[in-house]
Amino acid sequence: MPNKIYLDCTHTYNSGLNTGIQRVVKNIVKNIPQVSKELGVEVIPVVSISNQYYSFDAFPDINKKNNQLKSLLKFFYTKLRALIVFILPSKLNNILYHPNIGIFLNKLTDKILFSKRVDSDNLVFLKSDDILILLDTTWLNNNYKQLDTLNQKNVKIVAVIYDIIPITHPEFCTLDLILSLKDWYKKATKQIDGYIAISNSVNEDTYAYIKENINPNIEKQKFDYFYLGTNFSTEYDEKKVPNSFKEYFKNQNIYLSVSTIEPRKNHSYILDTFDILWSNNEDVTYIMIGRIGWNTESLIKRIKSHKEYNKRLFLLEDIDDNSLVYAYKNSKALIFASHVEGFGLPIIESLFYKLPVLASNTPIHREIANENASYFDLSDTHSLLSIIKNKNIKPVNDFIWQDWHQSTKELILKSKEIV
Repeated sequence: MPNKIYLDCTHTYNSGLNTGIQRVVKNIVKNIPQVSKELGVEVIPVVSISNQYYSFDAFPDINKKNNQLKSLLKFFYTKLRALIVFILPSKLNNILYHPNIGIFLNKLTDKILFSKRVDSDNLVFLKSDDILILLDTTWLNNNYKQLDTLNQKNVKIVAVIYDIIPITHPEFCTLDLILSLKDWYKKATKQIDGYIAISNSVNEDTYAYIKENINPNIEKQKFDYFYLGTNFSTEYDEKKVPNSFKEYFKNQNIYLSVSTIEPRKNHSYILDTFDILWSNNEDVTYIMIGRIGWNTESLIKRIKSHKEYNKRLFLLEDIDDNSLVYAYKNSKALIFASHVEGFGLPIIESLFYKLPVLASNTPIHREIANENASYFDLSDTHSLLSIIKNKNIKPVNDFIWQDWHQSTKELILKSKEIV
């Protein structure tokens, strides 16, 4: 039995974001008090500041302007880097994409824009047989020296793995992310005692990659997985949904996508399908919900110049949880066309709210949705079109999935088991 379990939530604490991994981190932290009580072990969320960990009770309310400023700074930095790469020799280019540069800039901007003063009374000291779970995007600001110090104290370190897509599918990622994640695995594998993936597919991929490329003697027992949860229903309040948002859902034939807008999510394939449907005078609406990510300039230009934009084609950003649930409850189907995923949380959320799911036929989607979804073939440009035109959409019957309380409990129990 460990003395205490700590959850490293540094990136989410500093950034104030509420998408993807950050949403997972916040939901798990929210359920920690009850899970800690049930399991009889103290579980403490912490943030790393100046090589020391501090406990916290709640995530700070980050000024939205600060997030916008960071996005702007990142935009100018990437554009400047691209210009330098275009002009200068390749050897110097590699320096600009070195993982240490990214880590330094992330830490610097977080410190300037986001870091909050913490009470010195919240300083914590991890001891022998404690467990530290790296719950957040550790590779973006990892402190290997700090982890080395914990190793020397015999603190057990468990890493939560969301996916290894930048390694297995680099064509969908930026070079700095690819190099950062490869560098993280190369260095952090020496410090980590166990890995918990968010699906069995990611678990198998992670084990195979480390065994083949980093440590051929690593034991399979160090690897396990848990599933993410959902429990929107306990918090949903339709009265809080703005009437302006409800206006988007007047049509009866609304198809929805929920994800970051990026090449891996494959919105272009979906838009191609709807172009055909609209050209055939089909009365359908396509709504994309998600923040704009990377390598999307041509797609965003296509969307915003489309003749159906803001008529039967919509792109909505900065949507709160109440509005998202309203979207799930008032659409005809979710379309999830990703080439590859670590989990696919919108699939679970949709099924939870009885919204039919149309998903690309990939191993992870099959693992998560099983026979509860209708699957289309990304290699066939008319596969999704056929499902929609023929109304071959599988209805959602009784779908049961664990909530975030159960998910949090599973994470803590399996973390204890593998170390």
